[in-house]
Amino acid sequence: MKPIILKLAREDLKEIHEYLSKFGMNPQKKLRESFERFCTQVGSMPYIYAQYELNPEYRKAVIEYDYLVFYQVDVSTGQVKVFRVLHGKRDTLPLLSR
Repeated sequence: MKPIILKLAREDLKEIHEYLSKFGMNPQKKLRESFERFCTQVGSMPYIYAQYELNPEYRKAVIEYDYLVFYQVDVSTGQVKVFRVLHGKRDTLPLLSR
């Protein structure tokens, strides 16, 4: 099952791509491929990544360039919802509550 990418996560990915494009060497391609691998993995194994230690309501995956993907699994349907994609050096906890 393909994950649902929510609005804030899509906006995060767009901002990340714009930022990385400033550095050349097509880094956004690596990020896109890494994110696609994540989507494939959680689509078939939604519980593969650990719960986020600061907010166990979410699960957290690390992808290319130390970006973190925060998602939840709907227990009743097994559907994965991706909420945010943030750099690991950011204060992520307040951003998850937006």
